[in-house]
Amino acid sequence: MPELAPQLLMALMDTIPDRIFFKDREGRFLSVNRALREAHHLPSEEAMKGLTDFDFFAHEHARNAYADERQILATGMPMVAKLERETLPDGSITWVSTSKVPLRDGDGGIIGICGISRNVTEEHRKSELLAEHTQTLIDKQEQLDQELALAREVQQALLPQSYPAFPHGATEAESALRFAHRYLPEDRVGGDFFTIFQVSDKEAGVLICDVMGHGVHAALVTAAQRVIVEEIHHLASDPGAFLGELNRRVHHFFAPLPTSIFVTALYLVIDTVTGGVRFANASHPQPLHVCRKQHSVRTMGDPSQHYPYALGVATDSVYLTEEDLVEPGDLLLLYTDGLCDLGEGKDLMPDDPRFLSLVQNCSRQHGEAFLDALLTQARQLSGQEKFLDDVCLVGIEIQRRYFNG
Repeated sequence: MPELAPQLLMALMDTIPDRIFFKDREGRFLSVNRALREAHHLPSEEAMKGLTDFDFFAHEHARNAYADERQILATGMPMVAKLERETLPDGSITWVSTSKVPLRDGDGGIIGICGISRNVTEEHRKSELLAEHTQTLIDKQEQLDQELALAREVQQALLPQSYPAFPHGATEAESALRFAHRYLPEDRVGGDFFTIFQVSDKEAGVLICDVMGHGVHAALVTAAQRVIVEEIHHLASDPGAFLGELNRRVHHFFAPLPTSIFVTALYLVIDTVTGGVRFANASHPQPLHVCRKQHSVRTMGDPSQHYPYALGVATDSVYLTEEDLVEPGDLLLLYTDGLCDLGEGKDLMPDDPRFLSLVQNCSRQHGEAFLDALLTQARQLSGQEKFLDDVCLVGIEIQRRYFNG
């Protein structure tokens, strides 16, 4: 049986599709299996004996392979699964995974190299194709990131960069009204929108909106709203009529779209002379009135009223104008429902005593500090830093009556 071992080994080697070879210390082939012979179109093992890689491959590959083998002979350390680019004399290229180990004699001396090489050209082609596709996706993502960054800058530019003063030209401290806002989109762009503008010499208009969903489509809707609001400024003194016309135009804008979109909105007008407040609601959270003198917070409007008609749902929706009154020292808060969306089991309802208490506690602060305190308290209640939805807050402090006589 021992005398059959070499024949059995060669028979086994010849059935293996991988290329197996033995070399002497000078890199000359001593023995090869059938797969290697067939790869080089040689009729027999004898035809390869005494030849080297320089007889079969381009000089660069043969030189690198020879250098690897000299390193193995010198150190006795194997080379495992090295990816090699084989260039044949006709210019064709194959990729192989090659392992080489020192070939030793009975005394342990290194007398040559034993190696096995597997053709991985197809796998390498697929890997390169995958890498190309991956890079394409990376490039597209980078382009998208740049476009979203630009969209965010544009959206921020559409928000008020300054606030009206009463009387016109007054400083913030002198003005009858002091405004502040905070805008936190859930993504790089958001679907919340607000604007503050002068309705007349004595009146300010404040519109706050929340587009269904968030992201790019919602941001595009907010941009369209900005244009529409400017077009219907002549109706700004009548909140119900203002929202009615805004609804008709938004509905017309949404009509060709394949999916349903709606917008909640609240529009409010403050008379700085009388302290009168007029507002209309399109399925949006009602404004909160903070009376600092009485240390109280209440939801404005008639609690028996319902506001089911968001903008864009039906073209003929009618919006009721309600009236209220504020005094110097009071504070109004307009907000989107992202402030109350704190996660499962933690959501706050607009009339939730916890929510009203939270607003009351924060109202000791003024301006942006009040809004920042409110955001901090909401984050603490949710137990997370990031809000689950877009958040927009507008604070209006009534500093004094404006006497324009």
